[in-house]
Amino acid sequence: MKAPQLIAASLLTATCGWAADPAPAALESVQVTERVGSWVPGGLTFTDSTGSAFPLHRYFYKDKPVLLSLNYYRCSMLCSLILTGMVNALKGSGLALGDDYLAITVSIDPLEDPPLAAERKRGYLQALGTPAVEPGWSFLTGKEDQIRKLAEAVGFGYGYDQDTKQYAHAAVIFVLTPEGKISRYLYGIEYSPRDVKLALVEAAGGKVGTSLDRFILSCFKYDPSLRRYGFYVSGILKGGAMLVFGMLAALLVTLWRRELKRGTV
Repeated sequence: MKAPQLIAASLLTATCGWAADPAPAALESVQVTERVGSWVPGGLTFTDSTGSAFPLHRYFYKDKPVLLSLNYYRCSMLCSLILTGMVNALKGSGLALGDDYLAITVSIDPLEDPPLAAERKRGYLQALGTPAVEPGWSFLTGKEDQIRKLAEAVGFGYGYDQDTKQYAHAAVIFVLTPEGKISRYLYGIEYSPRDVKLALVEAAGGKVGTSLDRFILSCFKYDPSLRRYGFYVSGILKGGAMLVFGMLAALLVTLWRRELKRGTV
């Protein structure tokens, strides 16, 4: 397994409205340590927007990838931008919430409660164009220890600034396999619908999306330096070889059928 990749969150100084110099102490803990291939603890338990207990494993082992975000609901800036970016990308992906993928948003503020989570859920599901009671996207709250364990598992560093009464954190969402293993990190506040779709198809091992999506994925590869999917030569060659093979097979079948017809005349 590759060594975890540390990613600084310098973007936050501008996004959250903090001056870059001097930086608040809360920013010192803000970083992302990529742990692709690690498991998210399914035994962690939160509270959903109805006030019911929600163990994370409820969404695992359902043959659907999971899109995870860590935010807090009273955040009026970065968090809303991240979630709005998620919604826009998911709308453009062509994948259906609940059928092709599941989503979990967890508040990093232990003081937030289910009614607030329910309010945010209604708003974002409405923006996504799905019913407000859609169970495929859960908005959760929880206790400090459960939140910290989840954040540590996915390598999400964050801190609380007493002066501004805000949480400092990175702009990132996490793509998990159906079994709860970390598959991909997607950064920023605007996400490419193509990248989100490919990440979900990849995490599901090709079990969601169309045959065309799986073919496109074979020609794309995630570039950690650019933090997006792009063409790669090996995939293109493989895809081209498959296309040529298919055309050749179709030609041979056509010629074979012609020979059979001639033999019956």
